[in-house]
Amino acid sequence: MPSASGRQEDATKPLRKIVRAASARRHRRRQLRTIAANATLPGPPRVEPTWPLPRAPRGPGDADITRAFGKFPELHYAYKFEGGVSLTTRYRTDAVTHPDRPLQRFRHFMPWLLRETGGTLKGKRVLDIACNSGFWSIQCALLGAAEVVGFDARPELVEQANLVKSIVGLDNVRFQQMDFWEMSPSRLGGVFDVVLNLGILYHLPKPLEALELTKAMAMEHIVLDTVICAERGALIRVGWEEPEDIRAAVSPGIVMYPTRRAIDLMLKHLGVPKFQFVPLRTRDMPEVYIDGGRASWLISLR
Repeated sequence: MPSASGRQEDATKPLRKIVRAASARRHRRRQLRTIAANATLPGPPRVEPTWPLPRAPRGPGDADITRAFGKFPELHYAYKFEGGVSLTTRYRTDAVTHPDRPLQRFRHFMPWLLRETGGTLKGKRVLDIACNSGFWSIQCALLGAAEVVGFDARPELVEQANLVKSIVGLDNVRFQQMDFWEMSPSRLGGVFDVVLNLGILYHLPKPLEALELTKAMAMEHIVLDTVICAERGALIRVGWEEPEDIRAAVSPGIVMYPTRRAIDLMLKHLGVPKFQFVPLRTRDMPEVYIDGGRASWLISLR
């Protein structure tokens, strides 16, 4: 039989749900007003991703590409290649990811990085942390990077990334399997001009240590893009994650979601010389950004 405290908690659940929903609506209204205001402010010039992806003249044919990707039960990025070959996302769960999601994110934070690097990544050495199937690594290589290194803890994702690399025909990109906490300059051939920490922080149990490790890999710039706790103040929400599909942590355990303010304080604590919250300037973004549940930073170390 439920205790008195348990019955009281059950009775308050509907009220808490109503309060959370009202708070979310207020936050969204504020976000939309902020987006409208940001759209009128000066910012970096628009930059488009290379899409569809180009194909090497002697690379795999249409049927070979379809067959090669068909053997993977899960695919997080919906790739398009020149010539009309398209792939859709798929997961073990019922999850759905909009195919334009990475393109929207690219247009959101990559212009801010490229403004700092003179409009190109030419000559830069780039690290793509938790690279998944290599979308961001490939885009950086096509933006002129001299060398791109991507790693992921899941071997099947490294295999997918190498497959995309073979289709596009790039020789300045290298992928390897490695856990986040194994990352070090000695393991990856030194430090990097640009480090991409995209979509990994909220799958980890120690965000401050993760940011410190990321900082140790970078010489010039870091792009941080992560799910955050949408509450106000310097808070961290603790959750539990199971490896249900390739969007989740590799192993079950605690994960943490800092608020925007908490991440700002972490970067300050780490002695970052300069960091900028990347403002939303358009509603053409995944809903999680508009609802305040995901955000991006450009971190400059010089």
